[in-house]
This record gives sequence, C-alpha cells and structure tokens, in this order.
Amino acid sequence: MSSSQLADFLSSTIPEFKTPPPPRLQSLFADVSIQKNANQEGYRSTLAWWTRLLQSVVQSGNQPSSDDVLILHASEELPAALRWNKVGRPLGLGLIVQDLTSEGTLVPVTSFMSSPVSLYYQPGLAYRTASYIIGRPLWWALSQMSLVDGSSSLTDEERWKKAKGDYVVRSLVERAAEAVISHQRSKAQLSLTNNLYSAGSFKEEFGKIAIKGSTLSQEDVKVLLRHLERDRKVIIRDKEVIKFIETEMHHRPQQITETDKGVLEMKITISRLEEQIEEIQNQITERTNKIKDFLRKGQKVMATSYLRSRKQLEEVLGKRLGSLETIQTILLKIENAANDLEIMRAYETSTNTLKTILAKPELQLDNVERTLDAMSEALADHKEIDDAIKLGMEDTSGVDEDDLEGELKMLEEERRAEIEQEERLKGQKTERVKPLVEDSEREDAEERQQAKDWEALERKFRAPPSSINTTERRELLEQTAVGQRKEQRGVLEGA
Repeated sequence: MSSSQLADFLSSTIPEFKTPPPPRLQSLFADVSIQKNANQEGYRSTLAWWTRLLQSVVQSGNQPSSDDVLILHASEELPAALRWNKVGRPLGLGLIVQDLTSEGTLVPVTSFMSSPVSLYYQPGLAYRTASYIIGRPLWWALSQMSLVDGSSSLTDEERWKKAKGDYVVRSLVERAAEAVISHQRSKAQLSLTNNLYSAGSFKEEFGKIAIKGSTLSQEDVKVLLRHLERDRKVIIRDKEVIKFIETEMHHRPQQITETDKGVLEMKITISRLEEQIEEIQNQITERTNKIKDFLRKGQKVMATSYLRSRKQLEEVLGKRLGSLETIQTILLKIENAANDLEIMRAYETSTNTLKTILAKPELQLDNVERTLDAMSEALADHKEIDDAIKLGMEDTSGVDEDDLEGELKMLEEERRAEIEQEERLKGQKTERVKPLVEDSEREDAEERQQAKDWEALERKFRAPPSSINTTERRELLEQTAVGQRKEQRGVLEGA
C-alpha cells in the first residue's frame, strides 16, 4: 500500500485529517511524553485516538508495504507514511506503541505465537494482591531513581527504536474470531467434513468474512488460528489439519484421528477434482467453438484435429466424474458410519449410566418392596387418623337439619310477601296521585284564563271614557266585582 493511498484513506475517514489546517492534529502529533506526566486525562484521550487510528489503518489494509489486516507493522515506513502537510510526522508514536503494548491492546507477534498462556488468563487473587501491594511502591521507587521507566528522558528516535516491531491488534483478532465462529455455527448441518479444514481451505472459507471489507493474508490466518486454538478453544490442530470442536465437549479429550486426516484428504481430493472438471469443461467448450469456426471457414483438417482433442477431453471428463462420484459416495458412507459410531457411543454411555444408577442399594428389589410396603402402611395409618379427626368434628349441636331447611324456606316466603306488598302500595300511591295532578293542571289553566281576563279589563279601564259606552262600562264593573269576590273566597278557603 502506497503512502498516497494511506493519505487518501486518512483524509476520507478520519475527521481530524479533513480540516485544513488541522489544529487538533498538531497536538496529537506532538511529543506526548510531557502530557503523559502532566495531564493524565488528556493523555488517555490521545492514547484512545491513536488506538482507533492504528486499528482503522490496519483493518483497512492500508499499511505501507503490507496487506495484513490483523498485524500492525511498526517500521520506519509507518511514521513516514503518517507524515501530514503543515503538521509533520508523529513525534510520540514510539511512546504510544509502547503504552498500547503495556496495556495489552497490542501484542508482539513473537510472544503471541509462542506463548502457551491464554490472553484471557487471570492470575490468582493472592498473586494480584501481592503484585499491587509490593510491586507498585517498588516500581515507583525505582522510577524515582531513574532505574526503570526512563521513557520520558528518551528522544523520539530512541523510543521508536525500542517500539519497532510487528504487533497483533488484539481487538481485530477477537472480532475476526467472532465472525469465524458465527459463520461456522450457522452451517445447516455440522458433519465430519464440515468441521475439517486445511490451512488453504480455511483461508478460502473464512478469509473474506473475518474482517468485513478486507481479506486475510497468510500471516493473518496463522495469528487467527493460534487465537482460535489457544484462547477460544474452538479448534484443534495437527500440522495442516484443522478441526472445529464443540465447545460443550471441552471436558472430554479431543484429538485429530487418522480418520479425520483421511476424511480431510478425501475432501481436498474432491475439491481438486471439481476444479479439474470445471477446467476440462471449459476446454471442451473452447474446442467446440474452434470446431465451429474451422467448419465455417472450410478447414476440415483443423476441425477434425480439434474434434479428436475434444473426444479425448470428454473421455478424461468421464473418468474424473466417475472418480468424483466414487469418492463422494465413500465419503458419505464414512460420515454415516461416524454418525452411527457417535450414536452407539451415546447408547453405551446411557446404558452404563442407567446400570450405575440401578446398582444403587436404594433401587434393589427387596429394598423397593420394603419401602412401598412401609409407605402403604403409613398411608393407611394416616387415613385412619384423618377419619377419626373428621368424626370428632361432626356437628353435635342437636339441631335437626330438616327443621333448619324448613324455617329457611318460611323466611324466604315471608320476604317474598313483603316485596309483593311493597309493590302493591307503590301502585295504589300512583293511582291516588294521578287525580290530584289532573286537578292541579285544571286549576292552573283556569288561573291562566283569569289572568288574561284581568289584562283585558285593565286595558279597557285605561281606555278613554268616550271610547266605552254605558252598557260596556256596566259589564266591566260587574265582572270586576265578580272577580274580586272570587279572589276573596279563594283567600278565605286557603286560610
């Protein structure tokens, strides 16, 4: 990968490289050794930024002179490739790499490949406590005497010289392992052949899915296989044979047998035969096209030559197809036999387990009969005691149940008669109230008519005397007198 390609990648994906001039990039590219001692929080932020940057560069395959996507190559080419216009090269990269190595984010490739200890190993509590109580004060004292941790006094070139090397990016290896395990478990049927791979077939199967958008290199595959075997314990290896194992079977010894090697060899042979068959079919198609061309041109001799060659290829193709069918049939029988073997082992294990359980003294026939007899006696005793308790709880009040039931019915009839009486009273009350309502309405109508008559009289009294003759005046006076007498009578009656 060239420096220009890396520059294009940085300017298109990392925000700090997009702003011209990049103000924050200047502080990130500066010597951070002083910041580490004076501003721990700021240094942690800088360290996190460099972690993301290096991880992005590695996983995208944009390292200078390398296509690895799991391994960081901290060589002289890296700081030169990271040099940026108006900022220069990163001065604190050596210290950054050293600290990332100290905290386990980066692991030297040599240590990663040779160490028998898992990345996830945790020492005992006693060891960690002793290390904290004794180790930290001792380390601080030695650092004060400049006997250890003298990185702050080193120049950038000296720090980078100590930091140079190849490092496994732990987060990328873990991500690739998760993708591989997920893909392997997603297969519809996990058979004997599906669990076996060579280094080449493993790379072909998982090389493009481990890290999205990138392809694993040969070195990446070695690192990933070491992680899957030692740290994740999902595969076992024997030279070029790789076998996935079930995670729940870790308690049982796992090894690669001669059967596994033979099956893998047959699997590889089938793959090669399929490639050969495809190539032969392409050659036959090519010769068929040549024959047609020569016939169209009238060159029968050349057409005959290619026809003869096609016949030979067809014979070879038939042999290859026969061999492929034979090997596939044998492989299928081997898989069926292996499945039968697993079933028989399960039968044997379950039979032995059942025999072990039945051999317990508690399950001997005599003991079972004694236990059941004793249980029957205990249940009979319990029934007798329960019956006696129920007998003692019977009603002793001397009250006849028939008398109680008869009295209850009588009370219910009395209640029913009371309800009917109440309903009859409600009906009578309604009948008495109805005439009164009608009388009231009639009196209201008379009063309204009387009020209208009075209004008419008042209008006539207010009229000029010339407009009312003597006869009308006499009628008005008589009506007024009659009205007054009715009023007085009504008042007296009300009193």
